[in-house]
Formats: sequence, C-alpha cells, structure tokens
Amino acid sequence: MKQTKYQTFIGLEVHIHLITESKVFCSCRNVFGSEPNTNVCPVCMGYPGVLPSLNEEAVKKAYQVAMALNCHLNEKAVFERKNYFYPDMPKNYQISQFEYPFGINGYFDLELTDGSTRKIRIHDVHLEEDAGKMIHEGSHSKLDYNRAGTPLLEIVTEPDLVSGEEAEAFVQQFRQMVRYLGVTDGNMEEGSLRCDANVSINEHGKGLGTKTECKNLNSSRFIKKALEYEIKRQAKVLNSGEKIIQETRLWDESVARTSSMRTKESSNDYRYFPEPDLPPYRPKADFLEMVKSSIVELPGIRKKRIEEEYGLNEQQAVFITGEKDMADFFENTVFLNSKDSSSTSKEFAATAASWLSGNVQKILNDSCLGISESCLSPERLFAVLKLIENNTISAGTGKKVLAMVFEKNEEPGDLVDKLGLAQVSDTGEIEKVVSEIVDANPKVADAIREGADKQIGFLMGQVMKATSGKANPGMAQKLIRKIIFK
Repeated sequence: MKQTKYQTFIGLEVHIHLITESKVFCSCRNVFGSEPNTNVCPVCMGYPGVLPSLNEEAVKKAYQVAMALNCHLNEKAVFERKNYFYPDMPKNYQISQFEYPFGINGYFDLELTDGSTRKIRIHDVHLEEDAGKMIHEGSHSKLDYNRAGTPLLEIVTEPDLVSGEEAEAFVQQFRQMVRYLGVTDGNMEEGSLRCDANVSINEHGKGLGTKTECKNLNSSRFIKKALEYEIKRQAKVLNSGEKIIQETRLWDESVARTSSMRTKESSNDYRYFPEPDLPPYRPKADFLEMVKSSIVELPGIRKKRIEEEYGLNEQQAVFITGEKDMADFFENTVFLNSKDSSSTSKEFAATAASWLSGNVQKILNDSCLGISESCLSPERLFAVLKLIENNTISAGTGKKVLAMVFEKNEEPGDLVDKLGLAQVSDTGEIEKVVSEIVDANPKVADAIREGADKQIGFLMGQVMKATSGKANPGMAQKLIRKIIFK
C-alpha cells in the first residue's frame, strides 16, 4: 500500500433494528410496512402520565450481540434520556443508554483481504428507541411514527478502521454475524441496519484529527465510496492550510460527494440524565447463562470448521457460510450422506457445495427466494445427488429434475419414475444404438481412428439424441471407442 502523508482513523456507529413482536417500551407491534401511524400508542407518542415497560426479548438480543462482540457486561445497565428536538422524536427526548450500557470494551475479529484478521475494538453496545420517519414531499413533510419506539441496538467502534474498504468489510461481516444470531434481518434498504461513520485524518504519529460524521450511508458500497471521498476532502483541506470543521456531513450518491448538514453535537449538547421511569437493569447470572447458551456458532468460526471438516476450498466455504440458512442446509444434506457408505463425506460435501453454489443458487436467484423459503429440502437435494451417483440419471437430467422439484414441489424419485427419466445402462441396448450411429457416420469414425478425439463428442451427441438423453454417458463413450477401434 502506498504511504500517504496522513493517517486515517474511522469509527463506526452501527444501528440494527431488533426483531421483536413489540416495541422496546410499549406493546405496539414492531413491524415494517404498515399503514402510517397505525402502530402507535400514548407511550411511544410521549403522552403525559404514561410509563415505559422494558421489552425482555430486546434485552436478550442486546446481550447476545454484546457477548458475540466479546464485551465486558456491566453489572447494571442504566437507561437515560437523550434530549433533543426534532419532528420525528415525539417526546423531544430519546430513551437511550450512555454511562452504563449493556456491554463495553469488546472487539470484533475483522477478516482482511489477505486472509489475516485484526481486532477492531468495540467501545460499547447500547439499547435505545428509534425515532419516527419523515417523508418529504415538495415543500411539505409528513411524519410516520410507526417506527418511533422500536428497539434499536447501537454498536460503537473505536476509530480503528483505516480505510473505506475496511469499513465496508466491517459492516458486511458484522451484518453477517447479527443475521446468524437472528437478532435482525439486516436489511439496509428497509433501514434495519444503518451506519454512520466518524472519520478524521492527521499526520502520522500525531493521533486523532478533527472528526466529521458521515450520514446517509444506506449500503455497504456507499460506506466505502463516502469515506474515500471524505478522506480525500479532508486531505485537500489540510493541504491548503485550512482546518477541518467538526460537523455532520451528508453523503449524496447522485453526485458522489458529502455536503455539510450541521455542526457536530457533543454528548453535553444532549443533556443526558437517568430515565426516572425505568430502574437500572441488573441481569441475573442464570439469565446471562441462558443468553450465552443461545449464541450459535458464528460465521468466521463456522467457515474455518467447514473448510477443515469437509475439505471445501475457500470460495466454496465463503459461499456456504454466507448465510446461516445455507450453511445449515449444506450440513444437513451432508449428514444424510453419513448413513450411506457409497461416497466419502468429503467427496459428497464437495459435490453438494458445488450444486448449492451453482444449480440451486441460480434457481433461487431466478425465483427471488432464499433457501429456507423454497420447497427444496436437504432430503430432496440428497435424493437428486444420489440418483446421479447411482447412475439412475445423468448429471444433465439431474439439473432438469432439480428444476422440476422447484416447479412442481414433488419428490425427485417420483419425478424420475413418472416422467421416465431413468438413464439406460443396459450394455446390449446401448451397444446396438452406438453400432448404428458409428455405421451411419463412417467418415467421423475414420477421423477418430486417425486421432481426432474431439469427434467422439459428435457421436455422443447422436447417441444421446437417439436415446432421448437416457443413455449412460460413460458407458456410451466406452462403447463408441470399443466399436471404432475393434
């Protein structure tokens, strides 16, 4: 990497919407896409005289993330009022955490492009309520408070990231982790995962510079582009002899630049003070043990294990472990093979991984489905692969059977029987067809005898055509050679 005059410091504030039935401090539904202002009540609208009640499921998920990020868990967690005025905040304050969040001083193992990992320090993990949503139409703005009061978990990193590329990788890998945990769907388009970035540059060895906060980073790609732009902008400012202003800047994808939004607030501006209507939360030991036991094998650990256990290459393992549902599907399929001694676990695992990343994923993409949303099950994929392995059908027919499983939602074996797709493996029957094909193409046969092996493909095509694709390909090719060179 080319040495530059300035050192870059990037810290992220990642917000994730937690999957819960109700909002964090009231019983209103926590769902996306409802008619505006239909999931509201006096509590989340901040009416006088109402009291908040803490959602235990949100607390559990907050602790899951804190534990997965190797955080120290505070003996007590305190909710505080963060005071500010904005139209989408009906109470004019937000219930959040400041001095005593759920988790502090953690770390995340970021996998770098060279395969190594680097610890990114986590400052804290805290739970808060989200604001409503403003919808701008011309000179007017509308307010939808359905989102107000929904559980939002904020993860704050230390300024340990050094480039837009690293920040993008962090968000992608963090998103994968929290989706594995099942605490959020991580949909950036719907706002289930949002990210703000604090970036500063300074001459090497001089520590942090004056930071700016970049907002409107609603995709991991935008994060990289926005930060690369902001780093160059700050360098240009410093090189001209001017000073960086501490401010919030908005990324505009349409013109690929950031622009000043407002001066950056400090924590003092929010006048934090303890929420008087919520007592400090003190987690019990058995509760924390229950949360700890609920944490699944995380993506990086699972990827390494799958590579070692099943002999998959890096590319296969990255695809298989990209989504928890796919990794579960793969391992359940391979488990079915453990009862069958006709192929080794690693041989079958490589075949299953190849089919999942190729034929299966293509159908899923075309259907806009996830593996868990489709009618394909590990048992059905296992059946298709075994039909091919046992020479009941060819690999080409297997692809057709797989497509029909998706289309008709029927069992592979039933489809093969019903449609007569089983390949012909009778030597005498295939030899008769091959003999007729060779006799009908004497010039091709002579060319093969003279070394033109590619012409065998032509004869194979004729054999498959004559048998409606049912001839065993391996057997047919052997018989072509046998008859030509006899």
